[in-house]
Formats: sequence, C-alpha cells, structure tokens
Amino acid sequence: RYFADEKVDVAVIEVGLGGRLDCTNIIRPDVCIITNISFDHTQFLGDTLAKIAGEKAGIIKSGIPVVIGETTPETKPVFLEKAQTTGAPIYFAEENDREDYPGIEYELKGLYQQKNARTILTLLKEAGYRLDGQAVRSGFARVVELTGLMGRWQKLQESPTLICDTGHNVGGITYITEQLKQQAYRQLHIIIGMVNDKDIRGVLALLPREA
Repeated sequence: RYFADEKVDVAVIEVGLGGRLDCTNIIRPDVCIITNISFDHTQFLGDTLAKIAGEKAGIIKSGIPVVIGETTPETKPVFLEKAQTTGAPIYFAEENDREDYPGIEYELKGLYQQKNARTILTLLKEAGYRLDGQAVRSGFARVVELTGLMGRWQKLQESPTLICDTGHNVGGITYITEQLKQQAYRQLHIIIGMVNDKDIRGVLALLPREA
C-alpha cells in the first residue's frame, strides 16, 4: 500500500517464508524470481530440496515470467512442472551466458553475488524493462551507497582484516568458506551467531578447521 501511495516505478517485494502460502501472492507482478534453494526452515518447508522447491514454486503465477537463479537436479524438475501447469514462461539464469553489459563492475564481492548478478541481468532482459546501460552499470558499482545494504562480504577493517557476512544457512556458509580459502591470513578467527531453527551442526562442519 505504501509503494502504491508513493507511486514508485517498480517495487521489489520480497516473499516471506516459503512462498506457496505467502501473503505476497495477492500481488500480480511483472516477473517472479526464485534465487536458490537450500535447507532452511525445514520444519515448515520440508526436509528435502524438492519439497522446499515446491513451496518456493508457489509464487509462480499464471502467465507471469519467472527467473530461477540456481537449480539442482532435485529442484529443476519441480520448477519446470509448476511453470508448465501455470503457463508461466521460465528462464534459468545459469543458462544465460550472454554479456549484455560488457565491462560491468560489481561492488559486492561475495562469491554468491556472481550468481545473484546473473539472476538480475536475466530478469532485466526477460521482464522487458528499458534501462539505460550506464544506469545498470552504476547500480551494480554503487549498491551499498544507493541502498544502504550491509553485511554482504563487507570489509569493516583493513588491518587486521575484518569481514562481516550475513550468511546463515548451509547454502550461504558454503560460499563463505569457499571464499575464505582464497584469502591470505596467518590466523583466522570466526565469530558466528545463529537463531535456533538453523542447522548449526551443518554450518560448523563446513568451517575451516584451523580457525
């Protein structure tokens, strides 16, 4: 309602828990996005990737394009089936290897942002938004300044290096630990906090043993 009153050009509405039963389904959007599927909120969404994907696929709407950011062998058939039954055009960002904006620079340096960026670029192409190329480049290069986004592989301090990241499930931590392997450090210290519905054992098992 607030966005409607403010008459914004485009509103980005984040779905809450899951998707199938989410209140955002009252909206008829220009396009839907499902970024990725990992084990999270399993007590509500199911204990397999296919079940979780089924809940997430609940946002796919009749005739509305949907962009899928990342798939696994378990989740892709779920998305394809839902798109077919609803008549929704479906696009997989992983299959978008075109460079529509050559030389684009990304301010967000997390490894997972590469897939997020490809998802957004696929959306821009398939949703039919007419955006100036320089505006797209500026947006990716100045995300933090323009949006106030914090905690995405954010370097808080140079010496000693201090990195903050909001990854909070096995999917997110997998990317973080992979990126840690690319860093040069003498001694690594990790401070981690999680709410009690997360897979803390699965996350701890991924963290570097020498930390």
